[in-house]
Formats: sequence, structure tokens, C-alpha cells
Amino acid sequence: MAQDGAMPTPVRIVVGSMSQIKIEAVRVACIELDIVAKIYFVDCPSRVNEQPEGYAETFAGAARRSRAALAHNSGAEIHIGIESGLFSHYGIYVDVAVILVNDASRRNIVTTSRGVQIPENFVDIARERGFETTTVGSVVAETLGGDKADPHSTLTNGKENRLGLLTEAIVSALRQADLGA
Repeated sequence: MAQDGAMPTPVRIVVGSMSQIKIEAVRVACIELDIVAKIYFVDCPSRVNEQPEGYAETFAGAARRSRAALAHNSGAEIHIGIESGLFSHYGIYVDVAVILVNDASRRNIVTTSRGVQIPENFVDIARERGFETTTVGSVVAETLGGDKADPHSTLTNGKENRLGLLTEAIVSALRQADLGA
């Protein structure tokens, strides 16, 4: 409630995705931060590979999603782009999400999720099939079962999950954002 007892005006948030996990992560982040929000979502292509690889490609996908959210509803205070990608260093692969929040001041706030290590054999299979159309998550689900959108849970025996990892990164971004209140 606002100081005078009236209900606060909801912060309008547009998510550049139709992914239920991404939308739910934004909703849960708002609850954790006590943000009264009206959340919209828009179907927009990231125009990167189905399995982005490296920071540059993953960032580009998040930025395009955020810009598409802004183009869809420029009157909203917050526009969010989320893109998960595969990062590698010395043959070790980690799935990390890049979150780009365009806030009420039209600043871009960028955060990343914590990562989950991906065994090399799953990466090799996805790469062989082509990252343009095949994700590591789909290969993990095909091989071990589970949800192709949440290989994190499968690979950690439920100790981590994509919803939790995304929510944590979105909370960090929203804490830094001008919500327009």
C-alpha cells in the first residue's frame, strides 16, 4: 500500500519472450522485491542461434529481446531481455543467462546468472547437430530425461534449476533499476 493507504501504481514490465520459465522468473523476482507489477510479454526472436555460444552472442540475444520489448510497449517502465548461452574456457562449458533490463531512465542494466557446468559430451552432440537448431538442453533431455528448457535441474539432481537461477539474476538487475516510482 502507498503511504496514504491507496494501492500503489503497478510498475509496467515487458518481457521479450513467451518462455514460461522466463515470465515466471520475472514474476517471482517482483514478489521477492515487493514490486507491484503488471507483467506483459511479447513474442520476439533473439536472432541468435538456438544455442548461443559465448558472451557476445548471448548478450546480443538479450539486448534484442529487451529492444523488442521496448518497441512493443515504450510506455512501460521496465523492458527485460533474457538469453541463456554456453560459455567455455579451456574445455569447460557453463550455461549462463544474460539479463538486460532497460529501466525507466532508459539505462541498460546487465546481470548474469550463476552458471551450471555442462558435460562436454552433450556440447559435442549439440554442436555436431548444429547450434542453429539444437540446444544443449535438448540433448541432455534426450539422453537423461527431464525438461529440455531446464537441463540445470537434471544435471544437478534438482539442486539447481533454471527458474531459481534466472530469478536471482533478475532480482539483482531490478535492484539496480530505476522503476519509475
